[in-house]
Amino acid sequence: MSQPTPTPTPDPLPLPTPPASGTTSALVPLLVLVFVLLVIVIGAGLLYVTAAHPALAMPLTVAAAGVTIVFTITGVLIALLSPHRR
Repeated sequence: MSQPTPTPTPDPLPLPTPPASGTTSALVPLLVLVFVLLVIVIGAGLLYVTAAHPALAMPLTVAAAGVTIVFTITGVLIALLSPHRR
């Protein structure tokens, strides 16, 4: 008497990855809000200094342009190096 050979069962489907936790998903908007508020405070300070001391208008403009270039390059590098979501 021979026993029937069992048929192999297919591999189970891979489990889906869980969504981001509530803490992580709430942290990003908070960081964006803090960054925007910080930019507004610094911009208001620079506006005040420029109004109080008009001779500093040109050096502050050059400094702001330099900082803008650094932030732009950093943002582009982060966007290029970050993993793409599907």
